[in-house]
Amino acid sequence: MYHPRLYGDFYEMGLKYGTLLYEKAGFAIPEISPEKHSFGLKSYEILKDFYPEVVEEISGFAKGINDRPENLAAFLLSIGVLDSNGQCSVFAYGNKETVIVGRNYDMLFEFKKFTESSLIAPRDKFAYISQSDVFIGRVDGVNEKGLFIAMSFVNGTKIQPGINFYFIVRKVLENCENTKQAVSLIQETIVSSANNYIIADRSGDLAVVESAPQKKFVRTPQHNFIFITNQFVSEGMKKFDRGGVEWSKSNERYFGLEENLKAIEEMDLTKAKEVLSDNCVCLDLKKEKFGTIWSVVANLNTLKIERAETKPRTTNYKPETRLNWWLNKKNNTHRSK
Repeated sequence: MYHPRLYGDFYEMGLKYGTLLYEKAGFAIPEISPEKHSFGLKSYEILKDFYPEVVEEISGFAKGINDRPENLAAFLLSIGVLDSNGQCSVFAYGNKETVIVGRNYDMLFEFKKFTESSLIAPRDKFAYISQSDVFIGRVDGVNEKGLFIAMSFVNGTKIQPGINFYFIVRKVLENCENTKQAVSLIQETIVSSANNYIIADRSGDLAVVESAPQKKFVRTPQHNFIFITNQFVSEGMKKFDRGGVEWSKSNERYFGLEENLKAIEEMDLTKAKEVLSDNCVCLDLKKEKFGTIWSVVANLNTLKIERAETKPRTTNYKPETRLNWWLNKKNNTHRSK
């Protein structure tokens, strides 16, 4: 897992990371089909209105790898739309004084070599720690305001040119302070495919947005926790879910999360790790060469974050300190002025 630290304006961040990958790893954009390229270019036009700042980052990254922004954008905006492979389990739990979140990211084991956990601090935006399996895009994270968001794939019935989850998660982390703001942003977005988004803030406001090109629905907790796997569970959204995720044990993981979370009276990071390591929740499909390739837990009130960069066990998480490092650095800079 790579661990980049990116800060400054968007173009600078893109140029820095693109140049680094090009010079150190000879990075080039993977080839994609004409269908994906056309889809991605149409989505790129929508991204320009949705988040023009990140378009600048794409331009900087493309410069760093000696390619065209259009080629890079077409690649990024077609991933996870025309071929959805990831399967994930995520929860958020509200105690009286703290909010604890946990996330397993399940993918083909060969994707481990592409994973990264980044400290990203764009100028005039919120800083955050986030994970992904592709540069620039994000799939989960915690920002400096104690806001958490993570996505999961749903096998939807429709795709359309629009914004994919990588850029929705990213815009939320960089611009939203609380769950209500994040939910509103997702509801107003032209999405390209079906996904679940779980959102939590440090006040204990928890929500899931079941999102499809045809419709979106906001699900709130019936208890003091909420969770997602890889299907829509709201009655009005099931018709937009094609299903076919039995191979990844999505239902088993869903009910495994529910059973584990109901049994806990007070959640902490240790118990969160136990939930994510449970055999009913953590995937290890040897035949399919597929399973949990990283796991993250966090306390949103203290910004304490821990991550396992392989199949999670309760003993293999390591502290993530870069966000606190950045916030301390920023505060010290302000005091010295």
